[in-house]
Parts: sequence; structure tokens; C-alpha cells
Amino acid sequence: MFGALWKRIFGKTNAPEQEPALPPYDPLAALRDQVWRDVAGGFHDDDAILTAAHDTFVEELPGPTLRREASAALRQALAEHNAAEMAWPDMTDCDRLDAAFAALEAEGVIARQNFTCCGSCGAIEIWDEIEEAIGEGRPAEGYAFFHMQDTEAAVEGEALYLNYGACAAGEAAALDIGRRIAAQLDAHDLAVDWDGSWSMRIQVVLDWKKRRTLRMLEA
Repeated sequence: MFGALWKRIFGKTNAPEQEPALPPYDPLAALRDQVWRDVAGGFHDDDAILTAAHDTFVEELPGPTLRREASAALRQALAEHNAAEMAWPDMTDCDRLDAAFAALEAEGVIARQNFTCCGSCGAIEIWDEIEEAIGEGRPAEGYAFFHMQDTEAAVEGEALYLNYGACAAGEAAALDIGRRIAAQLDAHDLAVDWDGSWSMRIQVVLDWKKRRTLRMLEA
């Protein structure tokens, strides 16, 4: 009786739901996922993809298994990518991004794709690119780049985020470069989400379809 009264007054109480258990880690599945991302990313050739797979999984899989499975995963990923590419439009968002970055480079914004492992390394190493451009007599007023982790996120369907900055010191100079980057992206029909502040990276909403020169591994 008291139980029914309690439920009417305070409502039914349920025990907290337990989150479903995560599936056990499978190094072979992880290997295939990494190879697929590297193929879809479009920046690495076959040898680089296999080398990355070896470096990542050398302590998790026996050598013969790793070599066999990595090669098989690469063949499958390349075949799937080639088949998918046949149905792509003449101009993809990645083609537009290439064109926008080329235009930025021409106007003095050093623009790099899939540049370094992370933002911290990129913010340091981009100055080597700037110094090289200046040494070759090319204009260099600022920079834009996205790093390898950004590429992986974009491949998996997330937005792409760009770091940016100016060669001149100060927020005003950096924001001027940011506006020039946003304008070029917009001019190339890419969707930009940026509030104009120095604290926010420039977000590009795109459908990642990166063309690649396919070289199928022999079976």
C-alpha cells in the first residue's frame, strides 16, 4: 500500500541505467580503420600507408600477420575508394579546398594541408615554410593550415578546422589574414563558420572526397 502511495506522490524511481559495455579492442579492426582513413585522406601513397600501419601496430600484431593484413586492408580500401570516386561529381569540396589554398598561396598566405601531427607542431613548423617562401622571393604575409588530426576528423564526417595567423605581430594583423582566408573559401563555394574572433579556428563544413592517384598492390 505504502509503495503504491509513494509512487503516486513522488513518481516511479528507476535504477540508473548502465552504459553498454564497449566491445573488446580488436587490433585487426583498428588496423583496417587506420588504413581506410589514410586512403580516404588522400595525402599518402601506398608505401607511406603501410609504413604508418607497421609503426602503429608493430607491438600488437605478429610481423607476418601485420604485413599480410595491412596489405590486404590497403588493397580493399583502394578498390573501394576507386569505385566510390567513379560516382563523384566533377568538382568535390576537396577540389574546391585545393583551389582556395592555391589562391591563398598566390596572394601571400602560406597555405598547407595535412600539415604536421598537431596544431602545436604546426604553429612552430609553419614558420619554416614562411622563411622558405621569403627566401625564394615569394610573398608571405600570413598562413593557414590544418593538421593530420584535422584530416582524420574530416574524413570521418566532421568539419575541418583551420589554424591561421599573420607574419606581422598583433591581433589586428591576424584577423585580417583570417578574413582573407574566409573570403577565399567563400569565393570557392565552401561553407565557412567563423565568428571573426582570434580565439576561434576557421571552420569549413565540407564533404570529404579527396581524389588520389591509385596504384593497386599486386596480390
